[in-house]
Amino acid sequence: MRGKARHLGKQPPRHLFFFNPYQEVRCTTCPKCRGKTKLRKLPLLIHIDPMHLIALNKTCRYCPDCDLLIAHQDEIEEFLAAYFSRVDPEAIGNDYLVLGTVDRADWRQGMKQPLTTQEMLDRLHDFKQELQFQLVGGWGPAG
Repeated sequence: MRGKARHLGKQPPRHLFFFNPYQEVRCTTCPKCRGKTKLRKLPLLIHIDPMHLIALNKTCRYCPDCDLLIAHQDEIEEFLAAYFSRVDPEAIGNDYLVLGTVDRADWRQGMKQPLTTQEMLDRLHDFKQELQFQLVGGWGPAG
């Protein structure tokens, strides 16, 4: 029996999410509806093992028709490697997960005075759903 989806964040879920693993594809068209995507800059909340939480204000691709947010894995990993090379080199290469988004006002507040993990989770908007697509001569559902 399938239960209700569990959410980590306390705020209402937002956006479908695709974490694009294809470095050569920038998703200028939506893999779901084939419409043109737009650029949207918003704070992504990322958990890095073992206990790091980062709110990264990142420009992503966005399809307003599908409410699909697309982040590029290579760009996120490049940022994380550069950041942790200064802060905690042992964390480079650790597993991580993009949890969802936070409101820009909450991100700004956290930039002025760091928020606790619980305060960040209280402000987190989980993703409605994470989607996967495969590139096989064009986009298609994964599997």
